[in-house]
Amino acid sequence: PTPYILPPAPHALNWSLKALHRLLVTSRAYRQSSEPGAAALAKDPENRLLSRMPLRRLEAEELYDSLLTVAGRLDETRGGPSDPLDVRPDGMVSVKMGDNGGRRAVYGLRRRRTPITLLETFDFPQLNPNCTERSQSTVALQALQLLNSARMGQLATAFAERVRREAGEDSDRQIEHACRLALSRAPSAEEMRLARETRSRLETEWRKQARKPGAPDSGMAALTGYCRALLNSAEFLYVD
Repeated sequence: PTPYILPPAPHALNWSLKALHRLLVTSRAYRQSSEPGAAALAKDPENRLLSRMPLRRLEAEELYDSLLTVAGRLDETRGGPSDPLDVRPDGMVSVKMGDNGGRRAVYGLRRRRTPITLLETFDFPQLNPNCTERSQSTVALQALQLLNSARMGQLATAFAERVRREAGEDSDRQIEHACRLALSRAPSAEEMRLARETRSRLETEWRKQARKPGAPDSGMAALTGYCRALLNSAEFLYVD
C-alpha cells in the first residue's frame, strides 16, 4: 500500500485558496471512481478509509447552473443587481430569464417568503436559521419537479434546439451529441438502441396529433422528450 503523505501546509501554498482547491481536486483520493471493487468492499465496506469516491448528488446551485449550461441558456453576465423572481399564483417561484437566458443561481433574488422552488426542492439552505451543514433528502417532489415543471419544459426544449442546431438533422448524431452534452460521454450500443426505439415511438405518437392546431413538429417533440429524459437521469444528477 502507498504510504500516506501529509499535504503541504497552507503557508507553503502562499495561503492561496485557488492553489488549495487545485491540490484537492487533482489528488488521487478526489479523482477516484465511486464504483467499488470487490477488494475495497471487503476491506472498507463503509468507505471510512476513502477507498472510493463517495457518490454525491449535485447541490441545488450546481444542478441549477448545470441545467442552464446544458440547455445553452446560461447567461454569463457577472455582477449587478439580483435577477427578479417570477411568482406564480400556484406558489411556484422561479428566476425570470432574459433574452440571453438565465444567470447562475447565485444571482437569483433571495427572499424568505418566496424561495426559488427548484433550489428549495433540492435542499437549498433556509434563510432564517444559521446553516452550518447542508442536509440531503430524497423525496418524490424532486423527481416531479425535474419531470413536470414548466421551467424544465423550457430548458428541455432549449436543449433539443441546441442539439439540432449543433448536430444537424441526423438522428444518431443528435442522440450522441445530447448524451455528450448531458453526461460528458458517448452513449453505449445498448443506450443507442433504446434511444432509437424510444424516439421512433415518440415520433409515431406525435404524428397522430400533427393535424391538431398548434401541434409541434413530431421529430422535434421526440428529441425534446429524449433530452428531458437525460436531464432527469441519475447520471446527470449525481457526480460519479
